[in-house]
Amino acid sequence: MIEKIVKNVLELHGVDGACILDKKGVLLHNALPDFFLDDFLDDLSRRVKALYEAVDENYMPCDDYLLKFPQKYIQLRRSRNVYLLVAVDPSVNLVSLRMVTNLVLKHITPKVLSEMRKQLASAETLNAAPPVEKVPQEAAPPTSTPESAPTRGNKIARPRPTRSFRGTRY
Repeated sequence: MIEKIVKNVLELHGVDGACILDKKGVLLHNALPDFFLDDFLDDLSRRVKALYEAVDENYMPCDDYLLKFPQKYIQLRRSRNVYLLVAVDPSVNLVSLRMVTNLVLKHITPKVLSEMRKQLASAETLNAAPPVEKVPQEAAPPTSTPESAPTRGNKIARPRPTRSFRGTRY
């Protein structure tokens, strides 16, 4: 369900990606582009929480921030349950962005949040398979495999879904 709502944010012209973090800093949903490195995502929750704590202690508390960088903007929104981070171009319509992010924050209730955590936990248990022991085998003649066929243990890079704006690509 949350994927449909986040898709509305991603389809907005000028939005590059979005992610949702819970209040503990766990990444619940990641739709950020590939240029956001995994090292950045590991440190992201700590930095977002520190930003909100510092501003809340020293200034008037606020739930929405727009961090302006030379080529991209990052909009941070906070609700009772989650943090929402949206990476956008400077040319984005900020009113439309606020409207679609309001919908996301409105639909993330504690019930939906618990379902997202369960899905995340089940995905982690599926990914954490026990190590496979190597059994010595007799040397077999090498078989020919096509170049595009993946070998065992390698992951196939799947293309990201294409985005459209009112039925047309942009």
